[in-house]
Amino acid sequence: MDKLSLPPPLAIDDRFSILANIAAERFAGIDLTTLLVYLVDLVDVSALPSLAEQFHVQGLEGWLFASSEQEKRELIKQAIELHKYKGTTWAVRCVLEILSIPGTISEWFEYGGKAYFFKVEITLIDKGMDEHLFNNLVALIHEYKNVRSKLEALIIWIINQSAVPVIGCALFGGEITTVLPFQILDVQQNKPIYFGTGQWSLEITSIYPE
Repeated sequence: MDKLSLPPPLAIDDRFSILANIAAERFAGIDLTTLLVYLVDLVDVSALPSLAEQFHVQGLEGWLFASSEQEKRELIKQAIELHKYKGTTWAVRCVLEILSIPGTISEWFEYGGKAYFFKVEITLIDKGMDEHLFNNLVALIHEYKNVRSKLEALIIWIINQSAVPVIGCALFGGEITTVLPFQILDVQQNKPIYFGTGQWSLEITSIYPE
């Protein structure tokens, strides 16, 4: 690195020249890329949550669904444009693509539905879906749609492309039966007394295609 230029009064003093050279070497070794936080592709991963807060894409505005570092960086990079076009079909479609949740949006006039209603179809490949994720997806769509439009249906297509596909479904339920009143007053009988209740139920779950 070039030596630091000192003003004439200091340049004639060797002591200051030595200190200037030491400082120059130390400054040359400083990594300045950490200060370039808006180069989203290069910034350290630890800065991404702060940038997400700054660009207002936290929580249900996308951050909650970003499952990889690359998706988080892409969401931050597209944040300004997403907010610029918030309230449009493009914004809803774009945020789903950024988060690797590809989907198609059908407006009411495209399928003969009620005015200002729309449907969203999402395809999940080798991914699961539960009630919590479904509700969050609905909230995400409401974040980016316009106020006038109403979500009529969110249709989820789950595709399993593994060598040995496994599709499962579980159902849990229960019944509590209470028989009242239960009172025995002054019963004189040598034989035992039996009280009983019974219940029978059947649940059928169909998974298509069979």
